[in-house]
Amino acid sequence: MRILFFLSMSGAAITFALFYTWCIQKPVMTVMRFFQGEDLPEEAPYGETEKLPPAVLPLVWYPLRIVFFFGETYILAAWGAYCILRTLEAMQKAGIEKGPAFHVPAFIACVGALGYLARKEPRKDILTIIQSCIGMGSYLVFVLNRAALMTYYPWLVDFFAK
Repeated sequence: MRILFFLSMSGAAITFALFYTWCIQKPVMTVMRFFQGEDLPEEAPYGETEKLPPAVLPLVWYPLRIVFFFGETYILAAWGAYCILRTLEAMQKAGIEKGPAFHVPAFIACVGALGYLARKEPRKDILTIIQSCIGMGSYLVFVLNRAALMTYYPWLVDFFAK
């Protein structure tokens, strides 16, 4: 049972890492390159080198960056919530109230996937470091404060309650 749980959590970690890389990280990087003007001049249509006027750029870019920060942080912390809920579900099925044998593999899978994403992150600024730390710490926060799961991720708790 515990080996099967570890294998299923490892598979979920690989799936999450691939999903996040292709469905979250790549589109965010595309938008960031657009706003930071990193497109090559030969890729610009009709010889345009700037996408937005310089006066408008900060008005659009900074609010968009805030939205990206909170959105990505929410998704990374949701991974920690998912790992906790899978652990609690496995412990309930096994009839165990305290289960370090279940928490250790789930924690390894959770932090392993987030560590892989942090290592492969092309952006190396303070905001991405904070996102990674929040995502990795979310597992411990949700273990110690299970009421926070219902506060921040009620849709995920409802999914596991079915």
